[in-house]
Amino acid sequence: MPENINKTDIFKFVALRPPVTIDRRDLETNFIKDKRKPEETPVGRLVNTFTKRDGNKISEQVSDFIRSNNYNIAYPEVDGDYRLSRIYEEAKAISKGTFNLEIIKEKIGGIINDSISSFLEKDESKHLLNNIWDRYYAFYILSKTENQNLEILTKGLRVFHLLDLINQSRIDSFSDFRRAINAQPLVAPLFTNLPKPTVKVEKPEEKKPDPDKINEYKKLWNDFINTHRAIEELRKLKFENKLVSETQDAPKSDKKRDYVDTGKITFAKSISVVDQRSFAKLHPTTLSILKEYEIDKENFQVSAPAAELQQTLDTLYLRMSSIEDSEFLKVMPIEARSIPGLSNIEDKIKQAGGLQFIPYIPSTNVRASIKPLGIGELKVVKQKLKNYTAGEVAHIENVLRGEYKERKHRVLDRTEEIFTVTSETSEETTKDTQSTERFELKKESEKTIEEQMSVQAGVTVSGSYGVVTFGAHGEFAYSTSSQESNKNSSNFAKEVIDRSVSKIQKKTKEERTIKKLHEVEEINTHGVDNKEKPDHAVGIYRWVDKYYDAQIYNYGKRMMFEFIIPEPAAFYEYAQTHKPKKDIKPVKTLSPTLTHKSITEFNYQDFIRDYNIQGITPPPPYYKTASTILSSDASIQNGTSLSKSTKELIIPEGYSLTNISFSLSTIYENNPQFKLSIGSNDIGWAFITDNDARRRWDFQAGSMNYVDGIIPVSLNCYDMNSFFVNVTAGCVRSAAKYEQWQIQTFEKIMNAYKALQMEYEEKIAAQEVQQGIAVTGQNPRINREIEKVELKKQCVKLLMDTYLFGSFNAMKENGTSFPDFDIFDAIDEGKTIQFFEQAFEWENLTYLFYPYFWSRQNQWMHKSTIYDNDPLFTKFLQAGSARVVIPVYPAYNDAVMYFLENNGAIWKGGEPPRLNDPLYISLADELRDETDDLGNALPEGTPWEVVLPTTLVYLQNDSNLPTF
Repeated sequence: MPENINKTDIFKFVALRPPVTIDRRDLETNFIKDKRKPEETPVGRLVNTFTKRDGNKISEQVSDFIRSNNYNIAYPEVDGDYRLSRIYEEAKAISKGTFNLEIIKEKIGGIINDSISSFLEKDESKHLLNNIWDRYYAFYILSKTENQNLEILTKGLRVFHLLDLINQSRIDSFSDFRRAINAQPLVAPLFTNLPKPTVKVEKPEEKKPDPDKINEYKKLWNDFINTHRAIEELRKLKFENKLVSETQDAPKSDKKRDYVDTGKITFAKSISVVDQRSFAKLHPTTLSILKEYEIDKENFQVSAPAAELQQTLDTLYLRMSSIEDSEFLKVMPIEARSIPGLSNIEDKIKQAGGLQFIPYIPSTNVRASIKPLGIGELKVVKQKLKNYTAGEVAHIENVLRGEYKERKHRVLDRTEEIFTVTSETSEETTKDTQSTERFELKKESEKTIEEQMSVQAGVTVSGSYGVVTFGAHGEFAYSTSSQESNKNSSNFAKEVIDRSVSKIQKKTKEERTIKKLHEVEEINTHGVDNKEKPDHAVGIYRWVDKYYDAQIYNYGKRMMFEFIIPEPAAFYEYAQTHKPKKDIKPVKTLSPTLTHKSITEFNYQDFIRDYNIQGITPPPPYYKTASTILSSDASIQNGTSLSKSTKELIIPEGYSLTNISFSLSTIYENNPQFKLSIGSNDIGWAFITDNDARRRWDFQAGSMNYVDGIIPVSLNCYDMNSFFVNVTAGCVRSAAKYEQWQIQTFEKIMNAYKALQMEYEEKIAAQEVQQGIAVTGQNPRINREIEKVELKKQCVKLLMDTYLFGSFNAMKENGTSFPDFDIFDAIDEGKTIQFFEQAFEWENLTYLFYPYFWSRQNQWMHKSTIYDNDPLFTKFLQAGSARVVIPVYPAYNDAVMYFLENNGAIWKGGEPPRLNDPLYISLADELRDETDDLGNALPEGTPWEVVLPTTLVYLQNDSNLPTF
């Protein structure tokens, strides 16, 4: 084993000192106290005038007070009095070996030209001490907002403190003397509990969205909602039948008599019209949309506008699905969230990174709840890898003499999809041609009676086809004549009858078949051949343990902060499972809430585009029509009755009947009778004479609840010369038909997604294949760095503003050129980064991982079963929570507390430190800390051995069982 393996952290801990009561003598020696009451001092009287609202004015008021009283921070040296400084320098130069209290008194007496007791009793000395305290208070308050060097004032207070202790004979040893000359001034709470200044930490300015674009987004949403509402309302409209008719004169020629007579032709039509009450309930925007199509309640036909509106809706959705701007979702109306299928747009924008989680930011200062853990000694346990040792038995493989043992592991992944399309059309025409020859003997009789009336006092009656007319005359005369003849004639005729029956049968069968065979086979063979060996073969596998030498190192006293971090490895695991691969584009993730109900008429094309799906058919149209025709084949003689029927009016599968309309035309001479029956609905008309001389139609409404079936159509007529009837049935798609399409489409989407995901995973696996032996896990040093970085990130988040953390965007990328940063953003962000990186000793971060059950319950199974070759990293991955302690760099104690107490003001509200500032940390020191050398740490105690188990297995060279 190499001997030059560096020490690395195995674990760290903090030894906090419990609070103890300080000895009174030590208190009097180690601390300096003003004998006056704080509120009676000049600065105390000023402080008593401050109110809670004066936090931002304190610095200005104290500065004015200092100027008005001619205070100087170098007092009393500024007045030429260096006595106190000379005494301080003499005292600091005394060592333990040269300590002699009597000699010290003589030296001090020579400097002040007086005895110590006499010097302290003089009013001049008392006035000098009070002046030092007053200036110390004033500049101490000012130091909260501005850097102040209180060294000269502190020296003066320490010298007076030392002289007072010597005068009272309380200095008995060199340690007492040393503590006295290094004593700290005690500042009364009156000067420390001042109103806090309100430091305004402005939130980074957010880029305001373009008003024109927002208005465009709002209009797009409104157009989509209004169009979708219009389609839904049109589908719910109720309809009723309206009968209209018209009769006109029709010329009818008589070739025998060589003149044109007048007959009648009647047109009748039954149309579906919207129910007026149903139409009145339409939304105003729907009525406005219909008005754009020049449609009103009088000429309304539902199928045409519905088709156009559906096309408009598809176009609007196509525009919406191409938007990846998060502002588009922010202006999404509440009504849109109830429309199925729109979640696809929201998921797309989120996956594109366009929508960020904006947390709630309370108005109170959250950092005020963060308090230091205390002052403690930072102790770090360093480890040095000693060796690897075979541990307990993990597995024993036995093969008998003459036996061959083999294990095969086979993994087969096969995907087969069938997709075929067939279409069949058959047409059959049958012709029947007949020829007949006939001989007919026809006898004709003709009788003519002619009467003449010559009396001019009667009436003349004349009749014609059509309306009867009357005329009155005044003369009368009467005469008659009669003539009768008989004729015989014979006819020989040849008659050709051509009957043609045409039958067209169209059969369409759609069966889409794509045969795609994807087979992955992995075979692992492991064999042990012991056929020709004299002994049994025994292989012993043993666990491998790591042995370390551990040593405690003490880094000294630090102010500590403690945090509890939830699921510290959460982001690391997410990043590992979502890391991008070279030249491999990941499959767009399907929404976990996606069901077949999410597939709609307007969004199914998104899935076709995103997953390159073949075989998806468009949704079945909402409206369909079925029709049939009944007509007379030739001219019908008057007085003839005729009936016809058909079963060709068929409601398509998955549709139901909503309305029936018909149109008919008939030609007649006398008094025709006509009755039309459609299903259970009878429509009839008759020739009726009444005072108004109008033709009357009667419609008897019956049930129209026909679904997936044949609607019989029949008619019965009498005394009509010709007719035709067109019957049209309006059909609407059933919910089951639409859901069937949704299910089929959803299945094809899922199959395509799984195929693409499988292909993606195979590419990833192929890219990660290594030649030779695959090494699992990674270097433990890297694991320690990962743990520290993840915990550091969470601690910074707790300390920083929620909206500021993670929003560092000085580097810009406009999508058309190379990335470049904004100078001003970089300078502002640099101040924050420098403060957090230097104020805390991140290299000495200490942490402890808690079990998995402190995490989300749905993560328990995952966390309790995840392992790594590095046992410490396994704890990190399994941790449900972590306890973290951060030490503060000693020089930053005040700066960190100022940051917490003043709403996140870094650098005490000022600029980063420069070379002559005690807060300045050189680059060399920061690099040294990152490498985590021991620095000034001191070893404590003796090293000890630490054993850590691993998940590695070692094959023992022989078959002897281990003994311990």
